[in-house]
Amino acid sequence: MRKTLQKAVGLLASGLLALGGPAVSMADNLSPDTPYSHQGNTANNQSGTPAPAPAGNSVPTDPDSYNSEFHNSFQNLMPDMPPPGYTAMLGKWTTMMYGFVEFDTMYDSSNSFNNWPFNGGAANAGTIQGGGNDALGKTINSSSYGFDVNNSRIGFTLSSPVYHGYKLRALLEMDFLADPGESQYAVAGGENTGYFTNPIFRIRHFFMDITTPGYGNFLLGQYWSLFGWQPYNIYNSVQIAPAPGTLYGRFPQARWYKIIHATDGLKVEPAISAMMPQYNASGMPAFVEGIKIADSDWMGEGMIGNTGKGQFPASLGFSAIQSDYDGYFQQTNVNSSKVSTTLPSSGFNSWTSAEAVDLWLPILPVRNGKPGNNLTLTAEYTWGQGDAFQFPNMNFGIGPNNFVSNCPPNSTCSALAPGLPAGEGFANGNAFVPLDIQTYNVNLQYYFPDDAHTSISLGFAVDNSSNLQSIADAVGATTLGGAGSTNGLYKYLAPWTRNTFTFVNIWHDFTPAVRAGLEYGQYDTLYTTGISALDNRVMMSWFYFF
Repeated sequence: MRKTLQKAVGLLASGLLALGGPAVSMADNLSPDTPYSHQGNTANNQSGTPAPAPAGNSVPTDPDSYNSEFHNSFQNLMPDMPPPGYTAMLGKWTTMMYGFVEFDTMYDSSNSFNNWPFNGGAANAGTIQGGGNDALGKTINSSSYGFDVNNSRIGFTLSSPVYHGYKLRALLEMDFLADPGESQYAVAGGENTGYFTNPIFRIRHFFMDITTPGYGNFLLGQYWSLFGWQPYNIYNSVQIAPAPGTLYGRFPQARWYKIIHATDGLKVEPAISAMMPQYNASGMPAFVEGIKIADSDWMGEGMIGNTGKGQFPASLGFSAIQSDYDGYFQQTNVNSSKVSTTLPSSGFNSWTSAEAVDLWLPILPVRNGKPGNNLTLTAEYTWGQGDAFQFPNMNFGIGPNNFVSNCPPNSTCSALAPGLPAGEGFANGNAFVPLDIQTYNVNLQYYFPDDAHTSISLGFAVDNSSNLQSIADAVGATTLGGAGSTNGLYKYLAPWTRNTFTFVNIWHDFTPAVRAGLEYGQYDTLYTTGISALDNRVMMSWFYFF
C-alpha cells in the first residue's frame, strides 16, 4: 500500500540527547499477543531476531491472543498501559501490574492556570472580574512556577482463560490528578499545597471487556469515550493531557465493537456506545457511533500524550455523538423601582450532535519493525453542538448566567437553569441554544535514527465557538462571564471565543524505563470583548515506568 521512501538525513538533538549516554536496546511493542507486534520485538523476544520455529509439526500459539481493541491497547494503543518491563503473574488467569512515576515542573509567564490548564483560557488584568483592583491585576499578570507528581498512576489488568470461545478481561487504573477546575489555593487566597501533596486517589479506568466467538466485543464500565476514537487522537505534548483542541474523557458506558480483517493488513472497526449523559438533568444517555480503517502493513512510530510510545498503524476514523439537553429555566426581572417579578418556569428539551474525524499518517514509516528515522502526522477535527463535556474544563469562561433572554426595558434580569453545564449552551424559555463548537489539532512527530530513543514534536491546537460572539453581543459579554479559573484566583469577566495552543518539544528515553520531555508552548485566548491574553509556558517532565 505504501511506496518505499528514501531515508531522510537525521538531525542530531542537543540537550537531553547529550545526557542520554549510549543507545539502549529497547522495544516499543511489548504486548506479545497484539496483531501489531513484530517478530523479534515483543515482550518475550526483544533480540530483533525471530524466535526459532518449534520442533515437529506443532504451530506456536498464544493462548491469550485475541483481536479486541482493549487488549491491543495494552502497550501500543493506550497511552497509560504497561510500559517496558511490566510485572505479570501467570496462571490460568493472567494478572498484570503497571504504572509510572511522573515528576512535572512548569513555568508560566502569567498566573492564568494551575499546573494542568486543560482547555482553560489564558488571562490578564483586562479579562478578569476585579481587574481594576491593582493588586489582583498585578497578581494575574505576574509569572508562576509549579511542581507536581499528581499524574503518576498505577493499574492492574486481569485476563481469564477462554471458556467456550468467550474471554473476559478487566482493568483498574488510578491516578492522583484532581478534577479540573478545583482550586489550588485556599478560599481566602492563601496557598494550599495540600492540593498537590495530599491529592485524592481516583479511578481513571474500571471496566470489563468480553470477547465473543463471533459477535465482536462488549465493553462495560468506565473507559475512553468512543467519540474521536480516544485515546489514539491525543497529540504528543508534555502537558498533562488534555491540552486544548483534543477530545479527551473517560465515562461509564456500554460499548460494542468488532474488528473485521478485510485483508491481512487492512482492518475495519465499527463501534457503538451508550454512555453517561453530560449533566444530571438529562433524561437520556449520550450515544456515540464510529468506524475506523487501519492498515497494520503501514506502521508509524509515535507517542500518544506523553507516555504511550509505540508503533501504530495508519488509520482514519470517523465518529459522531448525540446528546439530550432537557431541564427547566426560570427568569427574575427587577425594574427601575426595584420591583421583582419572577416568571413561571419554562421547560426546554433539545437533541444535539457533533462529528469528528481523526487521522494517523506515517510519512516516514517503520521498516522491518525497527523504529528510527520516522516521521508521523496526526490530526483531528471536530464540529457540532453539545460536545463541550468531551473536552475537560471547556467552559469558554461562561459563568452561572447561562441564559439568553429578552429583558424588559429599564430592568435587570437573572435566570436559573439548574444543572445546565457552562460551555454547552444557553437556556432561552422553552428552547435550548447550543454553542457551535469546532476544535482541531495537527501534530508532527520525528524520531531520530537512534532506535527512536530521541524525538521532536511540534503542532498547534484550537478550541473555537462560532456563535458565542453573536450571543454575547446580544445580551452583553460581561453578563455571560463569571466562570472560575483553574487556579481559583479569579473569575473571567467575559467569555472567550477562541483558544489557540502552539508547542514544540523534545524527548529522550535514557533507558526503557526512564524518559524525559521538555516543551515550550503558548496559549493565545481571544475574548468576546476583543481583548487577547497570552501565556507562555515551559514545562519539563520525567517518567519512571514500571
